Amino acid sequence: MVKVYVRPLEFAYGSDAKHLVKSKIAKKLCGREDISFSAVEVILRGKKIKKQTIKISNLNKFKNLKSNNFKKLISNLATKRKSYLGLSLNKPKLCGILNITPDSFSDGGKYYKQNSAIKHAQKLLNDGADIIDIGGESTRPGAEFVSIEEEKKRILNVIKNLKKFKVSADTRKAEIMIDSIKNGAKIINDVSALEFDKNSINVILKFKPNIILNHSKGTPQTMQKSPKYKNVVLDIYDFLENKINLLVQLGLKKDKIIIDPGIGFGKNLNHNLKLMSNIGIFHALGCPIMLGSSRKSFIAKVMKTKVTKDRIGGTIASVLTGANQGVQFFRVHDIAATKEALSINKSLINI
Repeated sequence: MVKVYVRPLEFAYGSDAKHLVKSKIAKKLCGREDISFSAVEVILRGKKIKKQTIKISNLNKFKNLKSNNFKKLISNLATKRKSYLGLSLNKPKLCGILNITPDSFSDGGKYYKQNSAIKHAQKLLNDGADIIDIGGESTRPGAEFVSIEEEKKRILNVIKNLKKFKVSADTRKAEIMIDSIKNGAKIINDVSALEFDKNSINVILKFKPNIILNHSKGTPQTMQKSPKYKNVVLDIYDFLENKINLLVQLGLKKDKIIIDPGIGFGKNLNHNLKLMSNIGIFHALGCPIMLGSSRKSFIAKVMKTKVTKDRIGGTIASVLTGANQGVQFFRVHDIAATKEALSINKSLINI
């Protein structure tokens, strides 16, 4: 069996995008007025992978266009995304990272005390965060497991104090998900995409929160031990597609789902770079995309440095790569710097 994938190409922005769409040379990307795509890369995956670039103006000539699946993929690329918790997705949204842990890779221990955590959350909001993502267990490579009791102790009171804002609970445990939702979390961000805890899917189906499905391979203890894929982009696409389809079939509305390819979670440097440079393909799944590249080790590997605090430039470069492919959400530590970079980027390309 041959499976078809489509990736948007030849992006245009601002007035150029509007002109190309009006001329029927391009389509709006996810229904946005400020980004268009004039071609798609069609990928056929069978025993071998074949690729072909097709201009939007020539789509009617493509022999596979009669396929309902192909039409759906093109439609997913072009269809406007619904607002997410009241957030319009016509421009990038920022998810501020709040790690209430002693061992997170970048800021472990810095906001471990609850008053420090709440104060930092307020700073993230003041700097322009749309969502605060609160985690009480580090899932960095090599991180130790945290008990349910300890994780609750770390995050629940902070979530409760911030419940009037859009709060995401970064957890992979069903019991923590339940208590987080009851204390005011609007989103569940599961790094395992509901794989770690067999009860987590039942929690999602019962409470129906918004959810971020993050791809990871293995556990924090094993994920970086020579991770392998047949094709990292297509394998993760298939994984996320299966998760979306399962949840929708079981009754969760698709517009509650954000997908995250999981930079750094069971991927080597080449995997991470391929995912980010090809991230536009995930628009074909019909859900908003989250990119979580902030301060991650791929930056250090490219730059050959181990100093985490000096990764802001690399983070911003990866964010702009995603933004220029229409990614809707960015999970970052440095909200003010990222917001400034996105604003300048918009001014430069939307002339």
